[in-house]
Amino acid sequence: MSAISVEAYQAAADAAVMLLQRHAPQAAGCAAPYLPRLFAALSDGHSFIWLDEAEAAALAAAQPVVGSGGDTPLVLAGRRLFLGRMWQLERDLAAEIVRLAKAPLAPADWMRAGRNLQDWFAGQGSEGQRDAAALALLQPFMLISGGPGTGKTTTVAKLLGLLCDGEAQMPSIALAAPTGKAAAHMARALHRALADFDLSEPVRSHLLQLEGQTVHRLLKLRPPQMRPLFDAEQPLALDVLIVDEASMLDIALLLQLLRAVPTGCRVVLLGDENQLPSVGAGAVLAALAQPTLLGEDTARELQAMLPQHGFQTAALPLPLSQNVARLKVSHRFGDNSGIGCLARAVAAEDVSAVWAAFDRFPDDLQLRERGSREQAEAIYALQADYWQAVDAGDVAQAFARQTDVVVLAAWRDDAEAFNQAYRRCLQQHGRVRADAPWFAGQVLMIERNDYALNVFNGDIGLVLPDEEGVLSAWFAAAQGYRKIPLSRLSSYATAFAMTVHKSQGSEYRDVWLLPPSVTMPSESGGGLNKALLYTAVTRARERFVFWGSRAAFQTACTADEQRRSSLREMIGRAWGGEL
Repeated sequence: MSAISVEAYQAAADAAVMLLQRHAPQAAGCAAPYLPRLFAALSDGHSFIWLDEAEAAALAAAQPVVGSGGDTPLVLAGRRLFLGRMWQLERDLAAEIVRLAKAPLAPADWMRAGRNLQDWFAGQGSEGQRDAAALALLQPFMLISGGPGTGKTTTVAKLLGLLCDGEAQMPSIALAAPTGKAAAHMARALHRALADFDLSEPVRSHLLQLEGQTVHRLLKLRPPQMRPLFDAEQPLALDVLIVDEASMLDIALLLQLLRAVPTGCRVVLLGDENQLPSVGAGAVLAALAQPTLLGEDTARELQAMLPQHGFQTAALPLPLSQNVARLKVSHRFGDNSGIGCLARAVAAEDVSAVWAAFDRFPDDLQLRERGSREQAEAIYALQADYWQAVDAGDVAQAFARQTDVVVLAAWRDDAEAFNQAYRRCLQQHGRVRADAPWFAGQVLMIERNDYALNVFNGDIGLVLPDEEGVLSAWFAAAQGYRKIPLSRLSSYATAFAMTVHKSQGSEYRDVWLLPPSVTMPSESGGGLNKALLYTAVTRARERFVFWGSRAAFQTACTADEQRRSSLREMIGRAWGGEL
């Protein structure tokens, strides 16, 4: 994320006004004062702006620029004003979600599934995972949410085992995620989970062949128009689609994905609604997440399969309340984990619990206030094992140690500033020449999908010498590591530090979070907030360090900045057949 100036909003608004004036000068003049607000809100991820009654009444007469449907540049719905494109995107996405959620499914083999559920989820604290997997057997569209270590991937691995067990023909399954590293992480985690429960060899072999891929790669989105090869006219040949890190999906990309899913294909979204929403507009997980409430028919089916399930029943459950399950028991971060206690306190906006966690776990949770030079030197000391692997030319060990520590920032500008400070630190230690564009041990992050090189936005590479001593970019592959000549890389950035957004889908031993150097004016506060803080904390496995003041941390804990979206309301309307 980088700061966007008020001038940029105004420039976009001025261009829109000029376009509208060519077609309807009088109406364009009426709408012009609202366009800077709309573009600023869109930049902050909101779908609409609120108007007062007088503003709404004035705009209602600004036809043909303002209307109530999707055929006008602006859409007015009560006191909410949308850009027409955003209104249409949310409306279309709601329709696709409802199409998939209402698709008929073949009945499950309750006896076989019931036995497997009992056997595979026998461990203590796995009841929530068991209930989520059982409900997912009955629903063609499912959201399984939960914080770190709650077992979302384990639940999906066993769900896939349930779907494959006893089948003469194995279902066609795809694993997808918004970034390459998130997709690779999901596949590795799923493969590990398959070793923890009994599966027939044909099923295990089928599931071990699954590889994660980006949503862009799955749809074959190609620049410059970014039109997908797969869409409603040419759908994906899939029976099951699993999408991890779904909080990172914006409205437009998720709509493209769901349009390409055939009716009857099972869709399972995995994510954590407490994490940062997508960089693009929307907050899909926040709109979908809600308490699980089963209708009488679903409760009866689930009872036959799993008599001891823990879900509540309602006479008239809300739309999609039967299609969600939240995992609450963390098997990685329990009550004796500083990271877990801090993450739960931040999610609950419980400031007293936040400081109690810092006091209880002083080795795991720390506040520091020093300059960039001291930060860079401290990081260098913590990366001793990484630099030892670099000096040895050990690619595998370098990748293993690269995740020891990471610096995260709210703004891209702050991440770049730290990377420059760290480069100066490395120069002082004799690891980098001032005039060298590349150096051994440099961490790179790909910033644009490159299908020819098979690297994707968010992928991490390391600059290391090859067998001939030539510096190359190395990337993790399905088996081992592969090298790419540095001259072929076109869009990348040094990534000893990165934004919190870019860190999603990754885990690190230590996480250091930098506060924003400048707080920009924006509807979302332009700096730290609860979602960003929670996301940064939950990237850490062992230690979290905040390089800022106690006051800044406390303010961020209580800055719960919800994005404005009409998706939940539109899903309700589509569910009732009103769209």
